[in-house]
Amino acid sequence: MEAGARDPSVEEVMRLARALNTPVGTQPTLREIVTQSVRVVPSDWAAALVAGRITSRQAQLAATTDEALTDVVARIAGAAGTSPGWAAFEQGRTCLVRDLAAEKRYRSYPEQILANTPIRCVLSVPLIGDGKVVGVLTNYSRTTEAFGPSEVERAELLAEVAGIALTSATAEDHSLNLTKALESNRTIGAAIGILVERYRLSGNLAFDVLRACSQDHNRKLVDVAEAFVTTGLLPNEKRYVHQVEGTEGRRRNVLP
Repeated sequence: MEAGARDPSVEEVMRLARALNTPVGTQPTLREIVTQSVRVVPSDWAAALVAGRITSRQAQLAATTDEALTDVVARIAGAAGTSPGWAAFEQGRTCLVRDLAAEKRYRSYPEQILANTPIRCVLSVPLIGDGKVVGVLTNYSRTTEAFGPSEVERAELLAEVAGIALTSATAEDHSLNLTKALESNRTIGAAIGILVERYRLSGNLAFDVLRACSQDHNRKLVDVAEAFVTTGLLPNEKRYVHQVEGTEGRRRNVLP
């Protein structure tokens, strides 16, 4: 092989990893990461998560190729207070367990994984975004010694691209959330404007009307506001107006 040339398998990893930039949003990106991971790093299962820190609770942003198995692994790791995934996240480096039966690290984790799952080999790599660890990717195999130097290299390359993709996906989520928040605020503001005009209420009292309706009907405030702006109708509208006006009146009476 010529100097500086990359192994064709590495090029394959990079080609497959580019697919991670296709999904929009963190959760879809995580799902694509684990899908690609079991193919790129030949393994039986894969799981990935994004979090500020690892705890005994399952991360909200996570994906797996086998949810039932991952739930068992998460409970075992939580009880042990450590695992290859935890170590990879906290130390920012690859953690490889070639044979769980011979593993002495990670407290009760190896013994419990052997007793409760078909997993025999574990490879965890940190996901790096903006120069810091943002998550971890773990591959599992039912065969010992399943991950050699080539598989580790593939996993690390995939994790490198995955970290970049997750950084972009997180920014997309943030932008989307800001857009939704602005749209919600505009909708609520429009509903408040209708009530102010219709009943000559203050802005605060008009908001209280919407909130009372939201609570009574167990609906999100923005959903109540959107329906009101669209139809011009609010369930029990006058009752809520009288209710908040009465509350305001009582509040004034007790003020010095």
